[in-house]
Amino acid sequence: MESLLIPAQGGTFPTPLVSFDPEGDLILAGESHPENAAAFYAPLILWLDALIDGPPRPIVLAVRLSFFSASTRPQLLAMLRRLRAWAGRGAEVELHWHIDVADDDMIDTAADFATIAGLPLRIVRTHLSQPQVGSQL
Repeated sequence: MESLLIPAQGGTFPTPLVSFDPEGDLILAGESHPENAAAFYAPLILWLDALIDGPPRPIVLAVRLSFFSASTRPQLLAMLRRLRAWAGRGAEVELHWHIDVADDDMIDTAADFATIAGLPLRIVRTHLSQPQVGSQL
């Protein structure tokens, strides 16, 4: 299985940097306000489906989103539910949500997502900076 790398895009409808490594590190970073969230996240969800068809192994999803739109929310939940199902088959799945030290509201949001998805959550307080458009982390 190959890695999935999608550079961040700026503009009116920014999309996050996506760096999914089948060896265990999955990263979403930046802002997520795509014009069509379902279309943007479909390849990510399909990639996860292919990953979880394999044998269970440790995985960390690092969410470093400084902002995401309401249309992104169901796509993130779909991803987390797939990871929860994989955890149910024996995979060690961790959710690390990186939150800017100035954004207290995102803590509640991250906790809600973890509760709904049934995944363990680790909050990482940090100074989030936007990845530059086209950056590769």
